[in-house]
Amino acid sequence: MALPGKEATIAEVVSIAVECIDCGRNRWWKPAELKRFGVTAQTPLAALSGRLVCKACRADGLPGGAVSIQAAFIDEQQQRRAEARMLSEREVPLERSRRA
Repeated sequence: MALPGKEATIAEVVSIAVECIDCGRNRWWKPAELKRFGVTAQTPLAALSGRLVCKACRADGLPGGAVSIQAAFIDEQQQRRAEARMLSEREVPLERSRRA
């Protein structure tokens, strides 16, 4: 989560739930899936509501801009475990050096 006085960004979340207030449609997005909306890792969460709209409402001719956004943040311990797992997967056993 963000430090006090600092806005939370997309880089700090695992996924984002977007729910349309008008029709009730709900969808979970991963941060990488939001790139097509011009969202980067540094995009503040507060800026998302202006960029995301309900596709179903738009198809029905409604504005579709009334969306509720809820973020699932990365747990620090979970993040450390994931980083450790990634590093262990990268490790390649070293071959013994041969002496001539």
